[in-house]
Amino acid sequence: MSQQPQQPGWATPQQDPEPGTPQPKKKRRIGKILGIWCLSALGLFIILGAIGSGGGKKTSSASDAKPSATASASKPAKAVVASKPGKNTPSSSPTKAVKTSAPATAAPAAKKPATAEARKKAAAILKKEDADFRTFLAKGESVVGTPDFTAWYQKAIVGLDMKQTAFSKADAFFTADNEPNDLIEAWRSDNGDANAAITQYSVDGLSPDAPNAANRQDAKDALGALAKADKDADRIANG
Repeated sequence: MSQQPQQPGWATPQQDPEPGTPQPKKKRRIGKILGIWCLSALGLFIILGAIGSGGGKKTSSASDAKPSATASASKPAKAVVASKPGKNTPSSSPTKAVKTSAPATAAPAAKKPATAEARKKAAAILKKEDADFRTFLAKGESVVGTPDFTAWYQKAIVGLDMKQTAFSKADAFFTADNEPNDLIEAWRSDNGDANAAITQYSVDGLSPDAPNAANRQDAKDALGALAKADKDADRIANG
């Protein structure tokens, strides 16, 4: 085979060394240094990894310990103990609250009966008032239809005992504990009806044909009311 002339820039092909030919010492030394450096770097990486994993465990342990402390600090048992009332704290049990808020109920005091003398004196005053009304009515009946009726009319039209003097005198014999309130009020009502009937008699007596049926009915109503007032006074006297 004819050899081609070497062209410029062509590299001479390298030939494999023959078996048994020793390698240059320089290349073996460089490979050994590289191997040692790689082993050192790998060992350092392993040591750093071990240190990092140890620190992570400690950190996680510390972080695990913190929730445990927090959880133990917020246990419900401690909250219950803290909310227990002390010795000086008033109890809030429903039973005691009911006892405290329950209104004190006192039995109403019974009215003390008035003395017999006081009842009789009061009744006498009231019955005298009824008698005076009858006397006044009788006077009007005697003068109705005459010129003297005008003077009687002027007294009757304004009402009799408008200041209720008789009632005040009779009531003064009693106290708030023994006053026969129902009976004395009944007398005042009936006596007032008699007064109104007498006043009406004076109005109807102005009629030219008086005395007439209207006058007679007015007198009847007045006497009937006075009879009821006398019975009220009798009940007061009898207690």
